Amino acid sequence: MSDQTLIDTPLKVGDAEPIPADIDARLVIVAGPDTGTNVILKDAVTLIGRDDDCHVTLDDPRVSGQHAMVYFASGEFRVRDLNSTNGSLLNGSPLTEFAYQDGDDLRVGKTVARLVVDFVPK
Repeated sequence: MSDQTLIDTPLKVGDAEPIPADIDARLVIVAGPDTGTNVILKDAVTLIGRDDDCHVTLDDPRVSGQHAMVYFASGEFRVRDLNSTNGSLLNGSPLTEFAYQDGDDLRVGKTVARLVVDFVPK
């Protein structure tokens, strides 16, 4: 049994919330064609994929046009696979939708995106 938190209720329109100002979050690409890329998470919903309209556009042929999304809701980051062709893994486990926590690795295609969350002192 994994220690991951399964999201029991899927995201509904309007459930995503703005990321609080005291949270500095980013995706760091640690493996794959885009290794070294850092993307600051500033929107309530961040799309990951090959399409140009994604917030995180990857140059990985195994990644779908819109592969996954990271969003902020109920005080936490969450990640959801968007019915991608090759699926997604969170820390090595198949992903439908899970809580996405600091240090977790999301694998889409050959790309691994690590979530890094810092809290900004007030």
